[in-house]
Amino acid sequence: MEIFERLNQIADTGEYREFNKRIVATGYEVLGVRMPDLRKFARQLAREDGVHEYLEAGVVASGRELVYEDVMLYGLVLAARSKKMALEDVLEKLDALIEKFDSWAHVDVIISEFKIFAKYREEVFRHFLQLKTHAGEFHKRTFVIVLMDYFMTPEHIERTLEELAGVPQGQYYVDMAIAWALSVALVKNYEMTLPLLQTPVFTKFVHNKAIQKARESYRISPEQKEFLTSLSITSGKCACSKA
Repeated sequence: MEIFERLNQIADTGEYREFNKRIVATGYEVLGVRMPDLRKFARQLAREDGVHEYLEAGVVASGRELVYEDVMLYGLVLAARSKKMALEDVLEKLDALIEKFDSWAHVDVIISEFKIFAKYREEVFRHFLQLKTHAGEFHKRTFVIVLMDYFMTPEHIERTLEELAGVPQGQYYVDMAIAWALSVALVKNYEMTLPLLQTPVFTKFVHNKAIQKARESYRISPEQKEFLTSLSITSGKCACSKA
């Protein structure tokens, strides 16, 4: 309950609260804590003597109803402490937290914080591969964001593209993540990524959204943007193999 009280103390219960709730599209109650304040609180909590007990207890130990910021805070604290923990312990706690994800923001913000994953790419890949075909929308999004954040390096991008092509499509937040990851792949390695759009393997929505996002990047040349536009699916059904 102390955590909940401290969250309430730094919450912005005015217009920001309603605005944030619409943006993050969560089913949880939203207190309205701004991300800079939540990050600051997480850093403070990660240094406190009771942080071990906090992490061991799970997201909520008091039995009260979970709020959006509980999930985000736990993930940020876990990431902050991850360098001092065994990878197995980090992954075990993160697995339990993923079960509580119900917003794209939970996935995108929290997963990006685990810089330790870059040191254990093979172990991390094997661990999260199980989420590739999970029924849960935010489970699959987690897999895609892990690939995007930690496996776009020159030595891993080929495997990343293969995995992206095999993620089941049809759920909005999964499709948006795949499109985002493809746009990043185009920036990282345009020539290697392009064939996935020249012979479409994604749904029309994912295909076109990836092109749209890539065209918004300053790191894609005008000539490349023009060619990508020519690859857009403008009508009819996409002749793709929906994984």
